[in-house]
Parts: sequence; C-alpha cells; structure tokens
Amino acid sequence: MSVPRPGSNPNANLYAQLKRDVLDRLPQITMVEYVPDDIEATELRATFDPNRLDPPTGPDSPELIVQWYRQDPHDWFRINYIDPNTDFHAGWHQDEDHPDLGRAHFQYSTPSEEDRWGISFEQETSSLILWEIVETLLEDVHSNYQ
Repeated sequence: MSVPRPGSNPNANLYAQLKRDVLDRLPQITMVEYVPDDIEATELRATFDPNRLDPPTGPDSPELIVQWYRQDPHDWFRINYIDPNTDFHAGWHQDEDHPDLGRAHFQYSTPSEEDRWGISFEQETSSLILWEIVETLLEDVHSNYQ
C-alpha cells in the first residue's frame, strides 16, 4: 500500500480548486465535503444522487473520494468510486502500488470479478485529469459495470 506523500500543506487549496472546478459542477453530485474540514483537508468526499446516475442505482448514495498530493515529477492521487448498492468499486490511482502497470492505473471490483490495468491521461492539470476521470466514470464505467 502506498503511503500518501508527506508535506506540511494538506492540499486544502488544491481541494478547493477541484471542488469548485469539477465536483460542484456535476448535476449528479448532491454534496461535496472536505475531510476532515476545509482547513486541514486530506480528501474530498462527493455524494451522488443515485437517481441521477444512468442507470439509476439506489437507494443508498454512491460516493467519490478524492485524495491528491502535489509532488515532483508527478502528483500522487487516488480517486475512488464506491456504490454501496451494488458493492461496485472503481479506482483511478497514480501511486506506487502497481509499478508493473506504469505510473497510473484503473482498477475495479464487483462481487464476482476484479481487474486492473495501466492507463494514461490526455490532460496534465489536476482539474482536467479529474474531469477526465469523472467523464469516464459517468459515460463508460458506471454503465458497463453496474
């Protein structure tokens, strides 16, 4: 398991940017919160309205958890989607957990299967990478694995 990158700045400013530029703009998301709070944020937690997803899921609200640390030469991040209704999990990770898959990988698990593979992003900035991940989640991953 990778250890989050150390640093005195818990990335509260980065999380404010990701919240404002991406998560607050998605109609499927009903709430975004800083964990533990907006000053010492170590992650963002976004709650989806299960009826606004295609296909709908429910009754419990799926979550998207964003952990992101700036570092050179490449940021460390984990973006995880969890649907408690179907026990589906999807994750986009740029960490050291699977060096055989390259710098970043996608992984998913359902009650009956799991898999992971290397990925790359078209974008380079954190907000645009998160947009790319959320678009992939909503347009491909959610509908193909639910």
